[in-house]
Amino acid sequence: MSELFPTGADNRGLSIHRGVGPGTLLISTPGINSDYFQQTVILITERNSTGHLGFVLNKQTIAEVRTALVQHGMEWPYQDFMYEGGPVQRSAMIMMHSQEWYSSNTMQVSDICAISSDKLMFEKMVDFNMPAQRKFLFGQCVWTQGQLDREISHHRSWLTLPATEQLVWDTEGEDQWHAAIELCAKSAIDHYFE
Repeated sequence: MSELFPTGADNRGLSIHRGVGPGTLLISTPGINSDYFQQTVILITERNSTGHLGFVLNKQTIAEVRTALVQHGMEWPYQDFMYEGGPVQRSAMIMMHSQEWYSSNTMQVSDICAISSDKLMFEKMVDFNMPAQRKFLFGQCVWTQGQLDREISHHRSWLTLPATEQLVWDTEGEDQWHAAIELCAKSAIDHYFE
């Protein structure tokens, strides 16, 4: 893991126009044409002039955060497992966490979560200054300008929902995908009868 603390594009000041923006969940449809993205729930964290960036939330691994940090000479007293955030920049680790907590480079994603990726976040947590919720992710999902819109509207690969605390923090793995699919179905039915 050569690049433990990644740097990301800054989306401050950009208007998020119609469509998918930070705080949107992408839920893979049952017919998605990708083994990697089967039954995934992805949180979009950035939208800018070059495209979208997000993280898969429901692919927990058996790898422990402790193991990655020891390789960089850091101690970690907690048992946190890492999640596969996506197929791009897999050597970079970020922490998605509840929005009340911050570190030196924290970026607010929505009113329920933020992301951080610096050494200070680990130092604060070792000193018992921790967010209420957290997930450590390696890798990310990246779409070029217009790519995600095509995957949603033409290929029908993704359903979208606003992120909720329940979907982001209270469910895991395949259950998270099933809960998101059920919420999409309920939303579609509710919209139909409006």
